[in-house]
Amino acid sequence: MAAPANMGIKNIPKVPLIIGTIFALALIVVIVTTITLKKTELSFRVIQLEGKFKDRAGATFVGSETCKKCHERTYLEWKTSLHSRMMRDVKLEPLANIGDFKTPNDVRTFSKEDVAYTLGSQWRQQYLKKEGQDLIVLPAMYNVSLGVWRAYFPDKPVERDWFNRCAGCHATGVDPKKQTFVEMGVACEACHGPGSNHVEAVPGFEIPTIIQASRLTPALAAQICGSCHTRGRDMTEKYAYSVEYQIYKGVGNIRLYFDEVDPANNHEYFWPSGESKYSNQQYLDWKQSEHAKVGVNCITCHDVHRSKSALQDVGEVPNPLVVIRSKTRLFEDQLCKSCHTTPQYRSVHRIHTFGSCVRCHMPRVASIGEAGDAHSHTFRFMFPQTTLKAGGLDKQPNACNACHHHKDTPTENLVGFLETAKKNDMPRPVNVHRKPMGSQ
Repeated sequence: MAAPANMGIKNIPKVPLIIGTIFALALIVVIVTTITLKKTELSFRVIQLEGKFKDRAGATFVGSETCKKCHERTYLEWKTSLHSRMMRDVKLEPLANIGDFKTPNDVRTFSKEDVAYTLGSQWRQQYLKKEGQDLIVLPAMYNVSLGVWRAYFPDKPVERDWFNRCAGCHATGVDPKKQTFVEMGVACEACHGPGSNHVEAVPGFEIPTIIQASRLTPALAAQICGSCHTRGRDMTEKYAYSVEYQIYKGVGNIRLYFDEVDPANNHEYFWPSGESKYSNQQYLDWKQSEHAKVGVNCITCHDVHRSKSALQDVGEVPNPLVVIRSKTRLFEDQLCKSCHTTPQYRSVHRIHTFGSCVRCHMPRVASIGEAGDAHSHTFRFMFPQTTLKAGGLDKQPNACNACHHHKDTPTENLVGFLETAKKNDMPRPVNVHRKPMGSQ
């Protein structure tokens, strides 16, 4: 009996047909995706080829939000730093004002409603009042650690003229003549320079259109930090910060734009030993140091972006809650010993193995909010002999008496003990902890 005519059609296998269909669809997807990617790549190249600049000449400020578009992680790390919080608008951030305005105080002669901006948040906080286009620093500051008010040039209004005395280190893109600024706080362009040319850089010229401290000589890199962590007047003698240098950072020498104070001619700002008496003079200390001579500069020890501890970088167990207050890459002795790997435990080092490199070589002898709460940055040991020679601790502090354990020890005793410690075979007993004269 003959088979029906359509029997062969029904028995044709369907699997190859399905596979062929899938293959065809996949091929179509690949072709469409390739065309789309090519168009995207072409558009990207066209955008890149529209770059205009190969250097920093004539660059203007664009603001940190523009930087964030490409450098989001770094931006977010900076956003939690003290630099970003240097100046804050209390209308936008009411909680930025951390001073005690509830308790009556004779030193503070203004109210919370007078404050337009706050300055600082960790050591001390100061306050700005708006008067037309001008900003005036109010005549009292709040010591954050002690919770007390201190007077701030109440009888010298000229010292509280913010645009002439302070603005260049509290805001970014300051024009004191127009009484304007681009951004509050120490923002990206305060250190990296105006960024407009970098935003529109010709492909391959991204690096020359912006400042990177790590690509500069140690001295030029330190000058960027030093433009604020210093003291003096610009060459017009009108401003207490360098107006022009903010444009020429990383290229021009700060000495050409700013007349710094120095220990030889400005005794009121330095102890007889040469260390700074006041805060924000770290650059002036550093220039005297052995670190400066060999190229160890600010960014060797400090990371201005990160807020968290860098312990994880050396294989230690990181603590996510640890924040190093001074923005150092490691904590105190860990940082020092990451370079000074062969210390000689002899003389005074032999008896201070329990102590700290920082406590002896960076004693707190300068003033931020109160006397003696900022570290020296000459890294020199300040001998008690200099205190005796100067006539007392009020005239010349030293590293030994700066230690809490020895703060009440007679300086004469410390001098004698140091002389004894220098000998290879220290005689015993040595009584360094004798009570001050007249005590019971």
